[in-house]
Amino acid sequence: MAAEVPEDNAPDECPQVRDLAEAFKVLSDANRLRILFHLATDTTGTLGVSDLAARVGISQPAVSQHLKLLKSDGLVESERVGFHVNFTLNRARMVQIAGQFEQVRSIVLSRCNQQLVREKIPEGPLNIAIIYYSYSGITRGLMEKVQEVCGGDLIEIHTLKKYRSFTAFTTGCLRSRNEEKDQVTPDTIDVSAYDLLVIATPVWAWKPAPAANSLVSGLIGCAGKKAFVCTTYSSNPGHCLPILKKNLEEKGVVVAGEAAFSRRETEDSHHVMELIRMIIEAYQT
Repeated sequence: MAAEVPEDNAPDECPQVRDLAEAFKVLSDANRLRILFHLATDTTGTLGVSDLAARVGISQPAVSQHLKLLKSDGLVESERVGFHVNFTLNRARMVQIAGQFEQVRSIVLSRCNQQLVREKIPEGPLNIAIIYYSYSGITRGLMEKVQEVCGGDLIEIHTLKKYRSFTAFTTGCLRSRNEEKDQVTPDTIDVSAYDLLVIATPVWAWKPAPAANSLVSGLIGCAGKKAFVCTTYSSNPGHCLPILKKNLEEKGVVVAGEAAFSRRETEDSHHVMELIRMIIEAYQT
């Protein structure tokens, strides 16, 4: 028998799955679904046991039992008015269940997609260098997802002089528009041992962040290497990809693929897996 996963080490979705399982168990009865339908479409807020029994076509004791179960999961609320008890749908609970289901669905699809992609890598982890600059963490998060599936070495470039929110949108964007370079660490990266380079940067003022320009100029042993270029942006990808591609080609790098991702797309498992598929294809061709 497989060992039970300790509660502290349980996957993040376990509490949601447990809650959903209880809710779906309650929702598994056709008559309870009919009761919820009538409560959802009622505009008076005065439906009682006798009203629901007449509409569903079952006995009042049966309706009472169903309502008890629905209330136990928070799907139905009740209010006593004199001798009469009115029942209403708890719409907030329904929204919560829908959100939990979407979260679990997204997690499961992401893991399934990762496994399907991994099956396309029969030789194991890819011999790639994933080199990136990330100011806000969006590009970093995307590249970490790439490494999680593909393997390889994750190399982050840092500016020696840190940007703050104000200077990033003033000095940083001005330097980006002028295609200038920042002082970075590491200032050189030997990539001669890798079969593919994955280069990533955020878009600043429609062009590569200054640190990305330094990243490219600091590559050693890159002539003849293949590269996949990826950018992340908030509103417009601009000319970032063409500029990066040109700068890499001037160093003898063959750009085998490219992609630009909005912030929302970096959080979508389908788009992330599509990026990973493109990287694997560039690696294998």
